[in-house]
Amino acid sequence: MHKTRTQRAAELRQGIEEYFNARREENRFPTEAGMLLSLGLSEEEYKKLSEDRMFKKEFERARLARMDWLENQMVTESGRSSGCMNALKQEKNGGYADKAALREQKLVVCLSGVGRGAAE
Repeated sequence: MHKTRTQRAAELRQGIEEYFNARREENRFPTEAGMLLSLGLSEEEYKKLSEDRMFKKEFERARLARMDWLENQMVTESGRSSGCMNALKQEKNGGYADKAALREQKLVVCLSGVGRGAAE
């Protein structure tokens, strides 16, 4: 009997939660790669599932859980802030950006044809 997308999404959520619970017990960061290995998914399968709204929602929950873990470690565990911030800068863990790293924008105003003698 074929499973519905809803059933498959529920199984995916359960697998993700089991992976996160195991990492929590080991006091280890739940990586995206580790999650895919635990779920038995290739990167190609992950990409394909991520395009489906129902499965994308579960992977988004996992991304938020990784962000939560990193943010909490950063503020509660001495000496971990740099490593956590580096991980948070990765798109798959939140995509944080330093203010200094933000792209500088410039406005160039061209004044040719303006002013005294411009119409002559």
